[in-house]
Amino acid sequence: HSVFHPDAFLTMLLPFVVSSSVYFILLLPEPSLKSTIIKCLPTFFLAFFVATQSKNGGVFKPYSRWIFHGLLFACLGDACLVWPEFFLAGMGAFAICHICYIAAFGLAPLQPLTLLVILGLVAVSYVVILLPCLPGFYTWAVLFYSGLLGVMTWRALSCSKGLALAGSLIFITSDLLVAYDKFCTSHPLARILYMSTYYLSQTLIALSTSTPKFSRKEN
Repeated sequence: HSVFHPDAFLTMLLPFVVSSSVYFILLLPEPSLKSTIIKCLPTFFLAFFVATQSKNGGVFKPYSRWIFHGLLFACLGDACLVWPEFFLAGMGAFAICHICYIAAFGLAPLQPLTLLVILGLVAVSYVVILLPCLPGFYTWAVLFYSGLLGVMTWRALSCSKGLALAGSLIFITSDLLVAYDKFCTSHPLARILYMSTYYLSQTLIALSTSTPKFSRKEN
């Protein structure tokens, strides 16, 4: 049995706390190389937290490993979204991130009715809020991405990890703010809103690796 040490736990989160604070204090103009690095560091440190905190007796359990991989792809997505010309590549990186999270959460129990409800809510949000603003190809790209985000939230709900579910719901909010800011109307506070909700969502998902689930074996 591993012993939980709150001090060590908080120490491992410290790089994330410091780097995310630096991001909001500086709020560097984008795009630039410096702003890209500053933006990516918090997500990278969350991945580092998952890797160091989750190894139990040298074994990197499947759940934690998938979350770790998802965070690395999110880090790549963070970098791409700083540069307008790489927005689509950023969406692709985040799509892979969500696929990694879906793999972590698993497909059992299936709960198809929950999927229908979540996809229905995502579809309404897409049609009412985003569709009137989306140009050409992005109507399909954002539709696919929104569906994937809905599936990720469905699996987070079904796998009964409270932190992961909270993180996935906040992730939807963050991505909706990103899309609305890019395609519909820009607001001076938009960046602070979508980045604060984004970092919070990723933190909750990362922290879910430290709350063991006893309903089934993970390795």
